[in-house]
Amino acid sequence: MPLLLAALFLTSFSFATMTVGKVDCPVQFEGRVEDFIEGVGTSSAFSTHTVIFKNLSTLKGEVSEQIAVEILEHGPFELERGEDYHVQLRAGRVCWIEKI
Repeated sequence: MPLLLAALFLTSFSFATMTVGKVDCPVQFEGRVEDFIEGVGTSSAFSTHTVIFKNLSTLKGEVSEQIAVEILEHGPFELERGEDYHVQLRAGRVCWIEKI
């Protein structure tokens, strides 16, 4: 019986984890990286820099002509100046970025 309860308990966490990937990002656009603004101070694992995107195409939500997005400098997204990306944002924060 305790083994069955443990299995059900752990299964509920896996369902919760699976639904997180389906979060809707209300702002989506295709943009070109124009510039990077490096953060001030010492570099650490949580250092951020600001990426300036030129809006090429608004896919969802309201997006201005230029967008400044703060991302982790040593994070999961490797961006290059002059390259085009599909960017998804929620409350000004990155949901996902992928190269076009």
